[in-house]
Amino acid sequence: MILPKTYIHNQSGASAVEFALLSPLLIFMFVGTIDFGLFIMERMHIQNTAHAVADYVAQVQDDANVQVVAEEAYDRDFSDIVIISEFECECSDGVVDACPITCSSDDYQRRFVRVSASGSFAPLFPYPGIPNNVDLQTTVRMRVD
Repeated sequence: MILPKTYIHNQSGASAVEFALLSPLLIFMFVGTIDFGLFIMERMHIQNTAHAVADYVAQVQDDANVQVVAEEAYDRDFSDIVIISEFECECSDGVVDACPITCSSDDYQRRFVRVSASGSFAPLFPYPGIPNNVDLQTTVRMRVD
């Protein structure tokens, strides 16, 4: 069947077809961008929590209330967040060990607190090649004295 020339050069509906073909890709990219933004935001919340805990421990020089401080700093569901804090000492030659540490006679000891925070992030949708839960970990080391 041969179409008349009026149908061959007719452009009406072409943009609707182009939109129908491209809209799934655009929606996938939009949702992926939102998911990536949520991932970055969750990572920043965990880092800020670790910094807040390290700052608290450095000020009071006691890590007894670490979980309470972390729960206050992390203003979301705290059930999958793990906070570990420990004191460590370092001589000026770079040797790091548990406190107290014995340095040489002409050396001095510096005291640090190391706070490790870990959690997980679940994307909104499963993506091919990306696991369903992504582990987030951060470590903060702050000088106490």
